[in-house]
Amino acid sequence: MRRLSINERKNIDDYLELIYKISEEEARGLARIKEMSNVLGVYPSTVTEMMQKLSDKGMVIRVDYEGVKLTDTGRKHAMAVLSRHRILECFFLQYLEIPPSEVKDEICGIEHHLSQRVLMRLYMKLGSPKTCPHGKLIPTAWGKVDG
Repeated sequence: MRRLSINERKNIDDYLELIYKISEEEARGLARIKEMSNVLGVYPSTVTEMMQKLSDKGMVIRVDYEGVKLTDTGRKHAMAVLSRHRILECFFLQYLEIPPSEVKDEICGIEHHLSQRVLMRLYMKLGSPKTCPHGKLIPTAWGKVDG
């Protein structure tokens, strides 16, 4: 099996994180292709192509004419990405005194390279925060949300 490049992994991470935010955090149950296309600034056909790849990997279930929803595997992956992102937001604010709105690009670059070991050390150093600076729950490393 071919290993994914960092760009491919980042792309998958970004899509799964977006699907999670749309479908679960906004309590919609599904994420629509057109909405993802608008948020990401890409053509709907680009989103559709990625949804097929994610479906083939068992991370989403496609619902004809409705959108997609995460499988358990996809949800766990998305929650891990969110966890890394939100813990980094806490770190940048608490230790570097930089608001998350000013470091979005840096955080999005780092989160794809952060190992589980480093993530857990950051999380513990931060005092095991329950929420990020935006007040959103931080999913724990094992796929459950604290709170």
